[in-house]
Amino acid sequence: MFEGFIQLSPTGVALTMAGSYIMTVFASELYLHRSRSHRAVTFHPMLCQLFRMWIWLTTYGVTARTWVAVHRKHHAKCDTEEDPHSPRIHGLWTILGKGTLLYRKAARDADLVKAYGVGIKEDWMDEHLYTKHRFRGALFFLAIELLVFGPAAGFMIWLFQLSILPFWASGFINGIFHVVGYRNFQTKEDSRNFFPIGIVFGGAELHNNHHANPASAKLSMKWWEFDSGYLVLRVLACLRLATINRVDRLPTGDQPPASRHVAGAAGQ
Repeated sequence: MFEGFIQLSPTGVALTMAGSYIMTVFASELYLHRSRSHRAVTFHPMLCQLFRMWIWLTTYGVTARTWVAVHRKHHAKCDTEEDPHSPRIHGLWTILGKGTLLYRKAARDADLVKAYGVGIKEDWMDEHLYTKHRFRGALFFLAIELLVFGPAAGFMIWLFQLSILPFWASGFINGIFHVVGYRNFQTKEDSRNFFPIGIVFGGAELHNNHHANPASAKLSMKWWEFDSGYLVLRVLACLRLATINRVDRLPTGDQPPASRHVAGAAGQ
């Protein structure tokens, strides 16, 4: 029986999964979220293509324009009846179990995508690959990984990769991070900072800070908070692979101006 061109040990499988997780966090939290949605950072075109390709290969039907549009509406209508994925409205367990279905429902709303996807232009790659064949990328990647790693390891790695964005993003960030944690800012919704050291989710753990200051590339606001995503952005900026457009430093414990909150949430 064919076992693939590369036979991975259990440690090798775990390391491949860990690398996939890190790449997905970079592609979603830094590229889709801070760059495309809030324009806090601009990446080098080479990195943009890398992130876009990874999203196409490891998600099922996700495009930059729909992801950004749904996220911007979440900010604009956060924890109201119009929020696409609010645990206050739908319940935490619904977000954890069916969050990706709520995203897909919102992403099919053409009026929503048109209103909140402003500025997200689709280029030749979108028209001929990423959007046109948005449901084929994951299947193509499955075939490659089965060939490279064999049926067992290949399928296990692929299934993990496919689960990262819907489970971690739709579940934890959109659900738990609006229920569990502490608040530095009394924003109009229920966002929480899940943990002050933001490593596992690339800094997204500092969710309340982000909702208070959505257009900032840096999410840590207090001296004892750490945003690993911003550290990565600083390294990429030093390598001239990224340009940090905005870093807001609000006075500790102060209420951010309402106009700044709304403007950043809408994503311009």
